[in-house]
Amino acid sequence: MYSGGIAPSSGEPSIHVNGKALEIPRDCNPETSLNDFLRDVLNLKGTKVMCREGGCGCCVVTATYKHPATEEVVSVPVNSCLCPVYSAVGWHVTTIEGIGGSGKPYHPIQERLAEHYGTQCGFCSPGFVMSMYSQLQENPKPTMQQVEHFFDGNICRCTGYRSILDGMKSFACDSNNGGCVDIEEMNKSLCAEGIAKPPTSGVIPIARGWKGQRFYNPGSLDQLLKLLKRYKDDEYQLVCGNTSAGVFKEDVLVNCYINVRNVPELHNIRLSKSGLEIGATVTLRELIDTFKEAAEKVPRLAHLDRISDHYQQVANQAVRANASWAGNLMMKHRHQDFPSDVFITLEAAKTVIKVADEQGTQDHVLTDFLRLDMRGKVIVSAKLPAISTDQHFYRSFKITPRQLNAHAYVNGAFQFAVDKRQNYRVTERPNILIGGISDKFNHAIKTENFLLNKSLLDEEVVQSALKVLESEVVPVEEATASSPEHRRQLAVNLLYKTILDIGSDAVEGAARSGGPVLTRPLQRGEQDFVEELQPAPLGQSVRKLESKAQTSGEATYVNDYPAHANELFLAYVLAPEAAIKVIGFDTEEAEKVPGYHSMLSLKDLEGKYTNNTTMPIFPPEMQTDEIFPSKLVGFAGQPVSVVLAETQWAADRAASLVDVKFDAGDEEPIVHITEALAKKSIHFKDAQRASKEDADATLAKQPVRVEGEVTVGEQIHFFIESLTASVRRTEEGFLVQAPHQWIEGVTVMLSKVLRRPRNQIRAISPRIGGGFGGKMFMVDHVIAVCAIACDITHRPCRMYLRLDTFALSGQKRPTIVAKYKAGADTDGFLRSVHWDSAVEAGYACNFITLIGREMDDSLDQAYHADTFKRDLTYMKSNKPQATAVRAPGSAPAAMLNLLMMDHMAHELRVDPIEFKRKNLYRAGQVDQHGMERADNNLGRMWDDLYKEADIEKRRSAIEKFNKENHYKKRGLDMSAISYHISYARFGPSEVDMTVHIDGSISIVHSGSEMGQGLTTKVAQAAVAQLAEFGATLDMVKTKPTDSMLLPQMDGTGGSATSELNAMAAKVAAEQIRERLLPIKENKPDAGWNELVMTAIMSGVLLKAFGTYVSQNRENKHARYSTLGVGAAEVEVDILTGEYVVLRSDIMMDIGKSLNPGVDIGQIEGAYVFGMGYYLTERTVYDSDTGRNLADGTWNYKPPQAADVPRDFRVHLLKKPGDTDSVFSTKAIGEPPLGLAATCVTAIKRAIEAFRKQQGKPDVNLTFELPLTPARVLQLCEVGAKDRQFKMFK
Repeated sequence: MYSGGIAPSSGEPSIHVNGKALEIPRDCNPETSLNDFLRDVLNLKGTKVMCREGGCGCCVVTATYKHPATEEVVSVPVNSCLCPVYSAVGWHVTTIEGIGGSGKPYHPIQERLAEHYGTQCGFCSPGFVMSMYSQLQENPKPTMQQVEHFFDGNICRCTGYRSILDGMKSFACDSNNGGCVDIEEMNKSLCAEGIAKPPTSGVIPIARGWKGQRFYNPGSLDQLLKLLKRYKDDEYQLVCGNTSAGVFKEDVLVNCYINVRNVPELHNIRLSKSGLEIGATVTLRELIDTFKEAAEKVPRLAHLDRISDHYQQVANQAVRANASWAGNLMMKHRHQDFPSDVFITLEAAKTVIKVADEQGTQDHVLTDFLRLDMRGKVIVSAKLPAISTDQHFYRSFKITPRQLNAHAYVNGAFQFAVDKRQNYRVTERPNILIGGISDKFNHAIKTENFLLNKSLLDEEVVQSALKVLESEVVPVEEATASSPEHRRQLAVNLLYKTILDIGSDAVEGAARSGGPVLTRPLQRGEQDFVEELQPAPLGQSVRKLESKAQTSGEATYVNDYPAHANELFLAYVLAPEAAIKVIGFDTEEAEKVPGYHSMLSLKDLEGKYTNNTTMPIFPPEMQTDEIFPSKLVGFAGQPVSVVLAETQWAADRAASLVDVKFDAGDEEPIVHITEALAKKSIHFKDAQRASKEDADATLAKQPVRVEGEVTVGEQIHFFIESLTASVRRTEEGFLVQAPHQWIEGVTVMLSKVLRRPRNQIRAISPRIGGGFGGKMFMVDHVIAVCAIACDITHRPCRMYLRLDTFALSGQKRPTIVAKYKAGADTDGFLRSVHWDSAVEAGYACNFITLIGREMDDSLDQAYHADTFKRDLTYMKSNKPQATAVRAPGSAPAAMLNLLMMDHMAHELRVDPIEFKRKNLYRAGQVDQHGMERADNNLGRMWDDLYKEADIEKRRSAIEKFNKENHYKKRGLDMSAISYHISYARFGPSEVDMTVHIDGSISIVHSGSEMGQGLTTKVAQAAVAQLAEFGATLDMVKTKPTDSMLLPQMDGTGGSATSELNAMAAKVAAEQIRERLLPIKENKPDAGWNELVMTAIMSGVLLKAFGTYVSQNRENKHARYSTLGVGAAEVEVDILTGEYVVLRSDIMMDIGKSLNPGVDIGQIEGAYVFGMGYYLTERTVYDSDTGRNLADGTWNYKPPQAADVPRDFRVHLLKKPGDTDSVFSTKAIGEPPLGLAATCVTAIKRAIEAFRKQQGKPDVNLTFELPLTPARVLQLCEVGAKDRQFKMFK
């Protein structure tokens, strides 16, 4: 490990952290990030790390310093994972530990986030808190709308964001809940008088790296130019925010780093009547404010207001606060296919930049700049001329796969000079910039020339211009981009939108909707529930016991544990291609990395360890999950060896330098299920399931029949805490610490791998930073490798996977292709459904067989059919084996079923909502799982939600809206889900409970706390039995799940773990209650503490072990069903394919909730998780190598706060009746996910409205999921006829 932070000595680089001045140790190198310094040198583990791309927000800290030019004290959010520690020299950095915690008053932000149920797993919470804290430094009185935008760089995988936004918006000046805080009171640890300008070092390096790299910190332009002259022929990087490292990682691995942030000449801003001059290191955030101010002060710079708005969509708050506009241009210069928003907007505004070297400065237009050799040169400034008049129009667009923090499919900037008095004649050659097309295309020159002196209200002119643009826009094929045809259509539509917007005064009302982009209303939510105490505090809505520990960063996760003495860190070496044979490794370059220790591969395992982590619960033929491949590599990204080093950074760096030697295979890798189907690449075909009645005969009799096919794509878990493990040897054997959903399974697996008895293996899981099924078996591989390395080296070993490593090597939700045939009678009743499903299992097939069967058994969801037949095949491909992801079977089944029902309604020519209502399961019917619907509430819930959500009224309003808006359409749909909950488990649920002599209570349970509130519910159940004696929740402290304390325990999954462990807690607490009753009889007036002390002093054991062995109904595969009904309303921009979910209404039957506040968070979180699955999260594979190209936040897009329903209403069914379950409660963590499928069919309704308006064929629309904006636009099929100008006056 690093040597640790020490007080600064004279002249050494130093940094202030939480008010303390610290010297940066010399063993830090120019590649060391601020995050590594905080976590590994200072041991400040509250700041988390995940993506190392600035895309998830868990690493955010606050930096305060004097501005190099203005000398004003500024505070900004910083992605510490991207910021080099030497860039932070002289900064005052505040981390989550510095603003509040248990040892001092909690900060109001920490308090309110906890109070609003804004934490679940808690791993992302410090990042959200610090993002809010940073923003309040500069804007202490934000509006609620501004607060929502604060979190465009933060991802939460658990909560669904609503609760987080509610907590944070309580600080808004227009909030009725809390209001603003005193900024000075918030910042007692910061004293502006003690903050100096960051020191500079001229042309002398302040750090040297392991390869001779040097880090410079010049303090003037002259010093910078001298350094550029010195290194012009070397590999160097100019560093301002270093945010480009999150996109183009290889760009920053150079020999020389030059920090330009402290060069005052590059920060200049000069405003005049003739224009605006901006220095090169002015950040995007500063530019947003500067452009707004300039537009207000100088009328001829009015167009800058629109550019300012556009830049709010560039990257995220932390990136914009540190990244310079010139740095963005340099990304475009190096990677000319990069869709730079800065380039297109500045070029459309006729910007000229100044470039300097040792010989002087020169002016360049941006198109010339792209061809300029920039070695030894630096952008100094830019001049934006004052060009706005009442005849000038400036518009820009950014069309993205996700609302915020996403690069564009296509972006565009348009500048027109138009004379309205001459029928909107174009008086100057316009600027038409289109990005995202190719590395050679920027200006639409032919279109620009064509439009000169033409009228924008001339139908023939406009149609011809669109044709010209269509012909000159030739997008290149790119794997991670949308299709060339989509991008061409989008470019044409953006020009059309611009023309509609410019001519809005002359356009009829309905067509005007085509000009503006979609607006997203302020997010809000409603929660409707009744507490049912059984007894209190069980059933009460109480915040999670650990919530403040999470919001203060004090909650400890496995990788937060301090490093052990002599600990080694591990990193995978991954296979570069699929279907190859590894023949060796070249480690020469890796061995040069300081701290490199060794590398382990297959040969180190042979004869001593079992090269397989598959659990013995699977049949021998399915135990195929090897640690390192012994034959052919199964998939690109498969671990083929592991590097050991003294730090995680050294291990990661060295692993990236290992050269894998291999023999190529004879066949191309199979990277999509359609290829597997075409090549008949099959693991095996499962046994057919069918109703007793003849399904074929029933189908043949039906007067209305449909058949179709649906493809639902993969999904990555994207938990914010990555896969990690720590293993060390003790006298007793191996001690494993890992975030794992089945600790007992760890001991079983490691006993097999290490060939040691299980009494030598102890596994502990303190908490999990998001699991979603991915930490049930997938983390076993990491544990096994760490254990083997520990055994070989006799040193503690730890590994924490980078996001890109996890995305490449990790298991995912499988792609599924399902063909269906369905028949209904003329009365609209579904009579027969046939399914033939193909599940992409990946290169191996074990756990997926359980998931595939669950999916197959869930295909009926909430709808009855008299007969059914289901076939299921597991396909083999060159991908990681598939695994469980939240609602593993029901999530795809809900989507498949809904689209089949939609198709059937279309064929029947009936209202889809009415058709689904008619076919809901009714009490007494038997579902395809063989379960009788004895406690069925579906019909009641449907009718209640239909009324509560004003469906009839809103559908009328939608019809009116669609008539009045030609290019914006709304749609609404409803659906229902039924989720079978199984009580057939891996083992008993167990709770070890101890009442100490001071009255405090310790609990160890067999579940894994990962945000679902399990720990809190267990505590509630225990205290409920002891409340009569005076026990309260604040007396309870839960301990990590431990295999030594809880033998043969159950795993955590299937959503039922909370209720089962709560029952075990009740059993344990009842034992203690029975032992206390005699004491209470003798001392009826004694309080809790006196009773406990008396009992213990009397020899009464106040320790109990509670177990609960759960079972399904006799001869059935489940115990009960969790039911839900949902409605979603959306708005779609027909010309771009973008959409916004305006409102979602959910009603869940979860029986008697054990904690409604926690359960509503689970409902919202599952729903938004489903929105990601169905709408935004898309993987892409290289067809040659088989590599997953969606290996980070740049190409993989989980939902963010801006993507959630703008109006999010959750109802818990009141008086649901008793349920055949413990406490009459129902599981909630996974079932609601399937209701998000209604977002897809609501979008489908909107598309259908446009197609009907345009007279397009009335067909059932089919598409592959996720339903991204690109696919929406393709379904709209906007063509030349749809861009007619008959609507003009």
